[in-house]
Amino acid sequence: MRSSARSILPSALLKHLPRPQNPFKVAASASSSASSSSNSNLLLLALYFAAWYALNVGYNITNKQVLNVFPLYATTAVAQLLVAWVWLIPQWLIGIRPVPKPSEANLKALQKVSLLHGFGHLVTVLSMGLGAVSFVHVVKAMEPVFAAVLSAVFAGSVMAAPVYASLLPVCAGVAIASAGELSFTWGCFGAAMMSNLLFASRAVFSKMAMTGKDQGENMDAANTFAVVTMLATVVCLPVALLIDGPKIQAAWLAATTAKGMTATKLATTLAMSGWYLYTYNEFAFKVLGLVSPVAQAVGNTVKRVVILVATSIAFATPMTPIGIAGSAIAMAGVLVYSLVQQAYEKKK
Repeated sequence: MRSSARSILPSALLKHLPRPQNPFKVAASASSSASSSSNSNLLLLALYFAAWYALNVGYNITNKQVLNVFPLYATTAVAQLLVAWVWLIPQWLIGIRPVPKPSEANLKALQKVSLLHGFGHLVTVLSMGLGAVSFVHVVKAMEPVFAAVLSAVFAGSVMAAPVYASLLPVCAGVAIASAGELSFTWGCFGAAMMSNLLFASRAVFSKMAMTGKDQGENMDAANTFAVVTMLATVVCLPVALLIDGPKIQAAWLAATTAKGMTATKLATTLAMSGWYLYTYNEFAFKVLGLVSPVAQAVGNTVKRVVILVATSIAFATPMTPIGIAGSAIAMAGVLVYSLVQQAYEKKK
């Protein structure tokens, strides 16, 4: 019937009728499109990770260079946060970036995140001032432990027992590395552990805030971090003034008379450390927007291997055989945890 109907229609109309499509070609086209989209997403994620790692190395080196001559940790931390304002506001005014307009509910959620981010940054800078950067990052390899527990408590994301058990080598490795650390201090260790708690909490609460129904306008991962950073600056500025206020001028003068450090060089290094800090964290938030908090914490630990090697070379930090063994166990433990966690996720 369909064939005879087409035969009696004028040829002028026939050419406008839809032609039947081959279902196999349609399916192949859809599959190819999905594959292309998946490859594009993987490439984007890889670029985010690469930028995150490279900028983080830059931050750790410049931050330690500042702290070596200007050991006011709270002031340094807040000055680095303030760089974000100089970096962001012109972009919003010119229109390079859309202006973030969080909803009232989202702003309340981000205020909690900003507290965790601000104080997490303060104690991280403190830990790096009190000890070797490489050792700090070995201790911070335990961040997945904190992230796993906090995700279960606050986000209801409970994993299988073997996944939690796979984190034990990470804890053991950090303990061994601490025992072999030549410049070990409890102050450095405690500040690094507090940083783990605060930043793992930040990751969990950030993920919860970013998945809410009413986000507001222009609240992508990048602008979410911008708002968090600005709120964190407001929170931490009074703390820095309270702790370091009377000492800032004298410490700056002492730093700029140090060998090889002029006022211009110190200001430039401090500003660059702030720029590195903001941009690497922005990429961390971009990664967080694509993966789970625990997966981000694992990526964070892999990043620490890169930083450990880079900073050890940059500052000629000596490591004992016990320290090297402990660091290797901790990092290998994170790899095992990542593989076990992924295996159980596939089963779900």
